[in-house]
Amino acid sequence: MSFLLIDVAILGGGFMLGRWLVRRSRARRMIGGGAGDSPATRPRGAPALAPDPFGGLPFKLGDVLLRRGLGDEACDEAWLAGALVFSEERPVAALFIAPEAGGDRAIWVCHGVGEGAHRGSGFAVSWLTPLGKGGPPALALAGEPPHSLEHDGVRFERARRLPLTVTRHGSGAPAVGAQAVVAEYTGGGDQRLLVVAGETTLAFVGLALRDQDYEVLPGDASTLER
Repeated sequence: MSFLLIDVAILGGGFMLGRWLVRRSRARRMIGGGAGDSPATRPRGAPALAPDPFGGLPFKLGDVLLRRGLGDEACDEAWLAGALVFSEERPVAALFIAPEAGGDRAIWVCHGVGEGAHRGSGFAVSWLTPLGKGGPPALALAGEPPHSLEHDGVRFERARRLPLTVTRHGSGAPAVGAQAVVAEYTGGGDQRLLVVAGETTLAFVGLALRDQDYEVLPGDASTLER
């Protein structure tokens, strides 16, 4: 009888050990995001990979946007040298800066709604120019972005207000602090206005782009100033 009890105890202990090993394996997969990302499979001494700050966004630093619609063969281009990335729990929008001799350009990409979402990715894209500092006259803005704005005879209505965290990347991106409120405005037709209210308040004006209005040339961000 004692041998039988010992056998049962051994079997029960083996069963419990097996269940514990299965649970531990599942927990490691959930935390590590897969076998390839787990510490056990990473070479000893190798640092963990940092998350991609542009993960899920349609553009990245170093890309070039070619804008069409300026004539039969003419096009304009914007080299994305710097960016402000706006996040909630993940990146949801970015303001890319393209420095030019005649004044910076800015490309705004954000999850769009309705007709504003392009390229099948759910992102709306706008081609903008900074207001002030060599661009069109600046707006007198301070604090909370208002519900409506008027610029150059056009009335813009606020379409969205987004409180987001901010990180700077690349070269030439303005400093607005770690938190900002982003307000998107729509005017007549494709006219757009963007306000970023953080430690400083910035404003940009321009046009929404349709799919056929631009092309993306993938670039290399490794040469950009960090």
